[in-house]
Amino acid sequence: MAILSSRHANQQTVQLYDFSGGLNTTSSVDGIAANQLSECVNMEIDSATNRLRTVAGTKDVFVPGKSIFAAAHDSINHKILYVDEGKTVYVTDFSSTVSVGKLTGALYPITANWEDGLLVASGGHLQYYNGKELKTIDASPAACTGVYIRAGRVLVTAGNEIRYSAVGDETNWTEDTNDASSSKFIEAGYKDGGKFLAMANLSSDILIFKDNRRAYRLSGEYPDWTVQEVSRNVECRGRRSVAAMAATVFAVGGSEVQALSTTQDYGDVKPQNIGTLVTRELQSLPKDAAIRYVPPLSQMWCLGSAGKVLVYDANHGAWFLRQFNAEVIEVISVGEMVYIVEQDRICKLDDNSFYDAGKPLHWRFVAKRLASHNEYLLKRVQVSILPQTSSLYSGQVSVGAVIIGLPVPMIALKVYHNRQLIHKNRTKIRQAGRTRGVYARGEIIFGNPETIYGNKRKIFSARDITKESRNVYRNKYLDVRGSGNMSGFALSGITLDIVEV
Repeated sequence: MAILSSRHANQQTVQLYDFSGGLNTTSSVDGIAANQLSECVNMEIDSATNRLRTVAGTKDVFVPGKSIFAAAHDSINHKILYVDEGKTVYVTDFSSTVSVGKLTGALYPITANWEDGLLVASGGHLQYYNGKELKTIDASPAACTGVYIRAGRVLVTAGNEIRYSAVGDETNWTEDTNDASSSKFIEAGYKDGGKFLAMANLSSDILIFKDNRRAYRLSGEYPDWTVQEVSRNVECRGRRSVAAMAATVFAVGGSEVQALSTTQDYGDVKPQNIGTLVTRELQSLPKDAAIRYVPPLSQMWCLGSAGKVLVYDANHGAWFLRQFNAEVIEVISVGEMVYIVEQDRICKLDDNSFYDAGKPLHWRFVAKRLASHNEYLLKRVQVSILPQTSSLYSGQVSVGAVIIGLPVPMIALKVYHNRQLIHKNRTKIRQAGRTRGVYARGEIIFGNPETIYGNKRKIFSARDITKESRNVYRNKYLDVRGSGNMSGFALSGITLDIVEV
């Protein structure tokens, strides 16, 4: 928020453009910080401009024709594995799909890359997809609830033990006290009354989370390994409720998200609750909520129910909320591509779309309430946006009782399957930095000798567009909010001319 010099002694020009603080649903709408939002749905901070923008929509890439229970990415064979409600496992590259077997357990599968494919733990015997078929490893523990890789060994969680396979052999689970390379096991928190829930890598160590709020740190390799307790107050909801990002591990609890990072003090691990501003949203998450790191967006996604996803922006240390039109089962990052696994389809994030599951997405925000000791006289409201899609624009911003529809960008005719030369054009065009369309001001196509055909994007301006209303509205409070659908844009700013009377 910025206050500029005024033309009158008691008139202020207030500019609202910084919303990098994200959601704060713990405080009242007039008690939040100037850069925070009491509501924010399907909007986020653009990492390049720091503007509040609508999120990317989705584009379908695969519809299996059956309900999806779980999914995982096999980065070695470049395939997606998905599981139907009957626990049958399929492998697809979106052009062909084959059934490769059935899960041995009923739990949502935890996976880990290994040699030629993927190891799978779903509560029964460990399984291995080798790029051709899903094999059951009968020698593995009978109830593998998680699987991880460390120093050439396969680790599984089973009850109150962590079992290690023999070195380099996922099929060998026989312990030999005379052979250091044979299968081993280790306990964390002997007889502390807790069961293993999840593990995650933290630098060169492993953090172990149990259902009694205790967390342990496993360092080193057999026989020189050590287990240290790092906290007695870190709640973890379940097997999918931890995720690692760089040198930090995030754990989702009932009403908190603990970020555990190494410190400079003797390599200790320090937990910090980063969820204090979104306690209510965390409490509404499912019992076994999953958290996933999405590297292309530098975000952590907490997968909720009914299409809700609570998003932590790691660049700004702020929370936002996505609302999809279908249940989100999983999110998978492959390079710069982000795949969303919904209950009946697999789609990808698409900056040129503000739709999901064939329906428009809806956005809304509520900023900090402006409160006066006396009353505000609102004389002018101006809204500036930067278009990011060529979709039909539908939305509005309101300040108090003053409502302004979003300014509509001037959209040129489509260059859509054009078969003619565009040789008399005098307008420059260029591709946007994040490929949202064809914009004004770039390489000149005047005198262009080549046909421009097959283009599927509309040409529209890349400049900010503004709409304003001059009015007289008087109130003690000014609520600033916006809502709409179908439109992709960045909010450049809201400018108010106000007088305190």
